[in-house]
Formats: sequence, C-alpha cells, structure tokens
Amino acid sequence: MTKASGPGWAIVAIATLAMVEPRAAGATPSTVFWAPSTPALQPYGVLHVTYDTYLRDDAAYPIDAGLTIGALPWKTFQLELGFDLFYPTLSEGEPIDFPILLNAKVGAPEDAYFPGSPGWSAGIFGVGFEEDVTDYDVLYAVLGRTFPRVGTLSAGVYQGADGDLFQSSRGAKERTGLLAAWVSPAIDVPRLDKVLLAWDVQTGENVLGATGGGIYLYFTPTVDLLVGPVFFFDERLQPGGADWMWSIQLDVDVPLTGP
Repeated sequence: MTKASGPGWAIVAIATLAMVEPRAAGATPSTVFWAPSTPALQPYGVLHVTYDTYLRDDAAYPIDAGLTIGALPWKTFQLELGFDLFYPTLSEGEPIDFPILLNAKVGAPEDAYFPGSPGWSAGIFGVGFEEDVTDYDVLYAVLGRTFPRVGTLSAGVYQGADGDLFQSSRGAKERTGLLAAWVSPAIDVPRLDKVLLAWDVQTGENVLGATGGGIYLYFTPTVDLLVGPVFFFDERLQPGGADWMWSIQLDVDVPLTGP
C-alpha cells in the first residue's frame, strides 16, 4: 500500500475557535489528505512527526502538532499509536484543560496474507478526555489496493460514539459515514524525491464531513509537504461559517530502530 505520509488530518482535531459555539477536538491517525481513509500504518519503530494547519483569510483551525509510531514488528498484524496536541484551543472562550487527543489502529499491508490481498486497518481516533467537548471516539475500518498506472484506491466506514458531537447544523444526528481516497503513482520531478497527487472524502453533514485534495512534495523519502484545499459539507459548523480552507501539512518520518 502506498502511504501518503500522514497524519495530516488536523481538522478532525476541531477545537473551538468558537466565539459563537463550542467545537471539540479529535486526534489524527495516518491519513491521505483530510480523513483516515487509508489502510496504511506507520512502520514498526518509525516515529512520524506532523505539523498541520487549516486556514483562510477570515477563519482557521488550531494548529495540530502530533506524533505517531508503529508499535509491532509483524507483517501480518501491525499496530499504530499516536497523539496530537492542538493550540490555541478554546471552548466557549475558555481554554480546554487537556487538548491532547489519542488514536490507535491495527491492520496489515497489501500482500500480507497472499498475493493480491488488500491492505486493511481498523481503529479509533478522537479519543478525548472532556465529555461533550473532545470525546469523539470515532471507530473506523478501511480496505485498500494499489493498481498499476491508476494508483492506490481505498474505501471504508466510520461511526462516532457521541451523537451530541455528530450533528448537522439542522440538529440531525450524523454519526455514520463513508471514507474513500485515491493516491496517484509517484511522479518524478527534478530536485525532489517524488511528487504524489491525493484526494479523499469523509461523508456526513457533521463537523468532520468534508472532501479535499492536494499535492505531496517529497523533498526526501522521509520529509514531505502537502498543500491543497478542503471543502466542508456543512459550512455552518465550521469556524466563521467557512465553506473551505487551505491546508499546509508538514510530515517527517524518523526511524528509531535502524535503517
């Protein structure tokens, strides 16, 4: 499975810029652009450092600074653990006491069980510590496969545990939705290691519902910058009523266990 070097999903970390009403926060597992719509996991012993921003001239999300690491050495069953810190983080004008969110998932890469077997993962993100503010507790599962000349395609489902945090601006509960993504084959570019194009979507008229895409610029195999726009499905739930924002995501992989 080609991995778009996540996590880069800062908005799952929706903390409140909320001058009007509270927005909570979630944590970022490996992602493609916006959502955890990939079965890819961090390799064993590789620490992933992320610094993500979502902004426009009249609205912005808190900055996401996160760490994620692969925690099991087996090919057929892998584990990814991570946490994110969001700042500045406000709820009804007051700082959130503990703006750190947790995530974890298990899975296996493509061809792990037999030639042609898809990559898969299942996990949880947005595990917060403040009731009705940061406790999204979203369960999800994804399958994916890489195809020659097409790239990597993946799809899955998610469900949020707290119905109060998964409502549309009309008040309807929107806890369940679909995940899908595409990552292009590597594109050779002079002076860069490679370039990837990426797109993903998380359905639902809730604070997490959005689609977006952009370009990964790999300066080295372990350092990349992702830039592109994200478009929200329920703009009334977003800071400043924004229907879109621009994202800039810096990702660095640091091997801790050897080459």
